[in-house]
Parts: sequence; structure tokens; C-alpha cells
Amino acid sequence: MNDQSTTSKAADGAPASSSRCVTVTLSDCKADEAHAVLDYLSSLFPYEESGPVTPDKHPHTPTVWSATLDVTTPATASSVPRRPVGVRGPVEVTLQGTPLDVQAVHRALEDAFEFHDEGTVSGDQEREVQLRISSR
Repeated sequence: MNDQSTTSKAADGAPASSSRCVTVTLSDCKADEAHAVLDYLSSLFPYEESGPVTPDKHPHTPTVWSATLDVTTPATASSVPRRPVGVRGPVEVTLQGTPLDVQAVHRALEDAFEFHDEGTVSGDQEREVQLRISSR
């Protein structure tokens, strides 16, 4: 008897039931700028904030914020209000995940910010992209 189980696959070959995540890391910015970027991204992709968040009055204000975005079911462009996202200065952004998932978050940032690609590192199954974003 052949006892093989089958797992349904999404169009990109990933298991249909698994979530697809991209880790976003923000640095070289103030807390309100990090929150503005993460709020924009969370309007497109659900996320879990994993970096420290403390008020700017705290003597040890964090310099890095991170979140894990679930890009499995992104919001449609028509359901997200188009609004400028304000950051006072350039913000360093690192995206990590599978190439297709990183590309989805990269495109979302392109829609809201001026940015420069600072570099890309690709592994066997993962891509890391460094960006510097600023307000339009």
C-alpha cells in the first residue's frame, strides 16, 4: 500500500497553509519615524512588532526597530488609502525573507517613499535587501 500524503501548494510552491513572512528592520531614525513606516506597512500586511519600543524620553532609546510582516494575504491597493508617510530624514531599512516576499514589501515601499537600494545579498532560499528611504 502506498501511503503518501499530499500538501496543497500555493502558486509559488510554498505550502498553502503556511504564512509567508518578511522581517523588516529599521534604524537611524526616531521612534515616531519607525512607527510611521511600520504603520504604513501594517496597512498592507499584518505584522508583529518585535523590536523594543520606548518613549523618546527614556535615556536608552532604541536605535533599531523590527517587525515581521505576514505577506500571505496583502491588502489590495484600492483598500489602502494613499497618503504621504512622513519621515524627517533618511531611514535605513533591511528586508529579509524569500525573494518573492521581499519583492512584495520592496514594491510597497516604492509606492510611498523615495529610496535608494544600498545592496542585496541572496542566499539559497532567502534574500536580504538594504534600503535607505525618505519622504517624497
